[in-house]
Amino acid sequence: MSGLLRLSEAARRATVKALAPAEPIVYVTTPDPREAARNAISTFGAGALIAVLSLPIAWACLSAAWQAIANGGSVVLPLLFSLLALPACIFGVYLISAPYAAYLRAKDRVVLITDRRLVLISIRNGVEETLSARSILGVERKSIERGFGTLEVRHEARGDEAETVLAGMDNVMDAELAIRRLSLDHSVTIISPVH
Repeated sequence: MSGLLRLSEAARRATVKALAPAEPIVYVTTPDPREAARNAISTFGAGALIAVLSLPIAWACLSAAWQAIANGGSVVLPLLFSLLALPACIFGVYLISAPYAAYLRAKDRVVLITDRRLVLISIRNGVEETLSARSILGVERKSIERGFGTLEVRHEARGDEAETVLAGMDNVMDAELAIRRLSLDHSVTIISPVH
């Protein structure tokens, strides 16, 4: 319960609201926003690279199209290339915002592990995702830096396998252990044939 006391008042209210009656808390935390943003720096770099490479191409193609219009030439090829380069540039700018989006998402999230499920809670909107013990296939610790880490939780989703990434987790080893116990401790009912 001490983890619950470390949360902000709004996070505590959201956590208590998400709990079922008599459901014990095994682990609860809010991810560190700075660490989550730091984890998304590689996406920022890829976005900057895409934007830097595609912006001059889009500019040159639009300039060529403008010249073709002014001189009465064919505008099909320059416009086609600019229509390919411009969305790539916009996509690069979108990827550049990844650290800020990760920061905002971590600021609004609570990770709750009970003896029955893993719950990702949005402080403003309530429960975002619930993974029952049966659906969790495994957990993998990706990195630990400065006491914070990233976990990848593999789980079943609509009959397929999916991954949920938990970035910026403090006490990441405790969280990993709690998720491993959760996935291993779910009860299995064996039905024996009746004679």
